[in-house]
Amino acid sequence: MRYPKDVRYPRRHLVLCALACAVLGACSQNKGPATSAYLRACGALTAKLAGQVHDLPAIAPPARPTLAPDPTPDQQRVFDGLTRIYPLYVNQYYAAVIERSRVMTQLCRQTLDDIGALNAAGVDPAGVQLMSVEAQAIDRRRDFFDELHRLADLSQTALVRRKAVDDADELLVGAFKAAVGGGDAAAVAGGLKDAAAAVSRRPGEPPGVAEQIARVMERAARLQQGVAADEAERSRLAADLRARYPGEDLGASGR
Repeated sequence: MRYPKDVRYPRRHLVLCALACAVLGACSQNKGPATSAYLRACGALTAKLAGQVHDLPAIAPPARPTLAPDPTPDQQRVFDGLTRIYPLYVNQYYAAVIERSRVMTQLCRQTLDDIGALNAAGVDPAGVQLMSVEAQAIDRRRDFFDELHRLADLSQTALVRRKAVDDADELLVGAFKAAVGGGDAAAVAGGLKDAAAAVSRRPGEPPGVAEQIARVMERAARLQQGVAADEAERSRLAADLRARYPGEDLGASGR
């Protein structure tokens, strides 16, 4: 199924619509072979996404300059020099997070498009529902990185305006590190909560950064809440499919 470019519905809705049509179109024929082929194809797409994410290079955050007690004049000069250029390093890190978020969003979108384009004719409705669970999980991830992209962009703009790194920047860098480094959603949300408090103490700070932090925290909460619910639903549907088609290879999704 291909979608015209002028269709403005979110990809998740398009994918779920395609999957729902497949459920309604499933009749009484033997659905084992079609279900097996469909789930293995979907499993290959989700495995491809996982491999692509795994192969992305690590992004190291900058280390804030430190000064030893009772520094020598040379140590003080080095510290002062590093402190002057430290905002540049943080700016570059924000730019790297923006790019990583863009890449993650695109990879998730492409996977959703590929799942939606698969032929689900003759597939058992439980198999289609199983991939609906996978598609919704991928879409939540896409949505999270889409909002993270906006937060990194706003943070970079605010840093350029202030020309100095503050406590909020340090906390945002920590939250970004957890987000792009594969940390769990709870760690990201915790770091962002502290960053939001620090941003609120900035004198004359426009509301954009704080509002965007709240959006990313909400998306992180959705990710965290979805993990347990998705796993339970996957297990239920996979068990149902294994019972119906004991001789079929249902791929990784059906295990």
